Amino acid sequence: MNMSSDVCAAARSGGFTFAAATDFRQANVGHAQNFWRTVERISAGASVCADPESRKRQIVVVSGWIAETRILSDGRRQIFGFLLPGDVANVSGASHVGNRGLMALTNVEIADTTALMSGEQASATISDAIRRREERLFDHIVRIGRLTAKERMLNLLLELHDRLEAIGLVKGGAFRLPLTQEVFADALGLSVVHINRTLQQLRREGLLTVARGLVTLHRDHRLAALACYQSAVDRVEARARRAG
Repeated sequence: MNMSSDVCAAARSGGFTFAAATDFRQANVGHAQNFWRTVERISAGASVCADPESRKRQIVVVSGWIAETRILSDGRRQIFGFLLPGDVANVSGASHVGNRGLMALTNVEIADTTALMSGEQASATISDAIRRREERLFDHIVRIGRLTAKERMLNLLLELHDRLEAIGLVKGGAFRLPLTQEVFADALGLSVVHINRTLQQLRREGLLTVARGLVTLHRDHRLAALACYQSAVDRVEARARRAG
């Protein structure tokens, strides 16, 4: 519920009173309290599981990082996506070998989408989140299927930078990156040794700085060209130009 828009609508209709405004505030406080009571906290390294009764659920990430993974029978792992705060994902069944699973890369807070919102607004918001996730999945297929090691690394870092910036988690051009080289390797289809060499090369070329767990990307426009990267904003503008 959007309290500001509801109060404005009531005022325009002549039905607004200070008592009504108080009711709106109390309703929103109650909604927030109910929401935080439903938040589930998951430790780093643990799996995000479905509801044991329904065998499926739809979650929104409140805080932390989650990896979407698939583990082969010999233990090898492919990471094909990262879920950040605000992202929506479907969870179905228990995570096991051969199936898609969600693993907390950091301490994570999640909630069922039904606890956060409802109605038409919720449906539109969730549909948009799922559409953006699908676009990222296609991007990742291209990333690991057609790009060089250097391009893969830069492309992924640019995507993460833009997504974190959109939710206010980039400060002074730097963002915290809680990913090990092993996680990068599993996401980009490279060995840990190759990841290490690629990161060293990018540092030597002055394309990025890593210090105290913070990553800073330099020469943004040049990086996008080097990494064959197109941001979400660039895509919207390109669609508008084609439509025009």
